[in-house]
Amino acid sequence: MLTLRGGSELVAFWAQLGSVVELIAGVALAGVGTGISVLVAQAGRPDRQRELLHESLRLGFAASAPVMLAVAAISFAFPGKLAGDGLSPSLVALAAAVGCVAVVPGMLNGYWLGQQRRGLMLALATGSAAVQLAAAFAAPQAHVLAALAIAQIVPALAAIFILRSAKPRASPEKDHDRALLRRYILPGLVIGALTPIATVAVRNIVSMEMSWQEVGLLQALWRVSDWVASVAAGVMAVYFLPRLAAAHRTPRFAAELKRAALVTILPSAIALAVLGVFQRPVFALLYDESFRISDAAVVLFFSGSLARIASWLPLYALYAMRRTGPLVIGEILSMPLFAVLLAAYPWPLTLEAAGVLWIASYLAYGLFNLWAVRRTS
Repeated sequence: MLTLRGGSELVAFWAQLGSVVELIAGVALAGVGTGISVLVAQAGRPDRQRELLHESLRLGFAASAPVMLAVAAISFAFPGKLAGDGLSPSLVALAAAVGCVAVVPGMLNGYWLGQQRRGLMLALATGSAAVQLAAAFAAPQAHVLAALAIAQIVPALAAIFILRSAKPRASPEKDHDRALLRRYILPGLVIGALTPIATVAVRNIVSMEMSWQEVGLLQALWRVSDWVASVAAGVMAVYFLPRLAAAHRTPRFAAELKRAALVTILPSAIALAVLGVFQRPVFALLYDESFRISDAAVVLFFSGSLARIASWLPLYALYAMRRTGPLVIGEILSMPLFAVLLAAYPWPLTLEAAGVLWIASYLAYGLFNLWAVRRTS
């Protein structure tokens, strides 16, 4: 839809704004938002689960609000520096505000995940996608980006209505649960901040070394591989994370981890291979004929995406094991490492060269996560 309305540049600009939203929401959801899923899965009583939900909201806003204010201030003080040229400071500030509001449905989603109420999660995701698609289709041409950002607030309104009917009663374990949730704040700040910032930096580097056209091609490569990665991550998070959390410190943990690998990694490799074989009609169908990417670049980026998917399995195991220290350290070896390698690349940058660096980054990340799981299991 974005390609039809504005071509590859509109795709790239929305990706930059999306990274700002992810930055603000991610500092809460990547840590506390995942932590609540783990702790709710391990909590027995509904009153304790509800107390965890409301505590996660308090901690989530405490983490995301200062980052939102900082991003908004930077966007006006240094126009064009935070998300690149072509995006006004007001749009960047709007995206920051939307990211803070997105903490509400994100925490509710994590709460339902811990309870394994997948139907409610699906309804929330489907409604959110429908609202954004309608905004992309119906918004005036000059305000498509703003409309897409505002459309992401709608799920929060529905989530607030649900939360009002689920007020908690204080549980005896309140202080203990609060302390457990606080352990996830630092990983959330690191993971939620570093990855979106690094993603924005990657697009800026590619735009300066090549052009915004290549940024659009890079974004297309990521989006197509994300078809597979999102499904794999969804299976890991929605199905296996609660099971891993419940099996922590039992013999079932290793068996669940092996089963998760079989269910996610092998099918992902097959799906990415099929997409690679039919990449030309796929990109033409999703975007248009101008999205022509070399076979070598597609193979390299899809291979790196498979390494990325494989790295998430030990990552979720670390979440389930409450090993927040390795989560913080390992995050540096993912998208931030990719940005550093791109910035340090001494020769003229091409998409093929970027693909090699993409593989190297996520191989390092996956090996570190695997080592951390084996060391602490």
